[in-house]
Amino acid sequence: MTSWRGNWPRMNKLLSLLGLARRAGRLEAGFDACRAAAREGRAALLLAAEDISPKTYKNLQYEAERAGIPAARAPAGMVELGRACGVRAGVVSVNDKGFAQALQKEMEHTDRMKEDAAI
Repeated sequence: MTSWRGNWPRMNKLLSLLGLARRAGRLEAGFDACRAAAREGRAALLLAAEDISPKTYKNLQYEAERAGIPAARAPAGMVELGRACGVRAGVVSVNDKGFAQALQKEMEHTDRMKEDAAI
C-alpha cells in the first residue's frame, strides 16, 4: 500500500504533470539516462520513486549535486511512476525548468499535507 492513499487529488496532479512532461519529450527514464542528462546539463530535476534502494538514491543525489540541480523522492512508488511516464523506471529526469518547478511545488504541498495529518 502506498503512503499517498488519502491524498489522491494531489498525487493525481503530480503524476499527471509527469505524464505531460513525458508526452512533451521533457522526461527521461532510467538511472543511466538521468545521469547523462544531468552531466550534459539537460536535466532540471532528478526524481526518484519512494521505493528505490538507498544506494541508488545516494548515487542520484551525487549526480544532482555535481550538476547543481535538485534531486527528490516522489511520494509514489515505481509502479505509479511507471504508469504516469509510460515506462518502468524508478528514476526520472525532468528536462524542463517549468515542469521541474511545478513538480517541486506539488511535492512540497503534498509534504505539508502529510505533516499536518501526522499532527
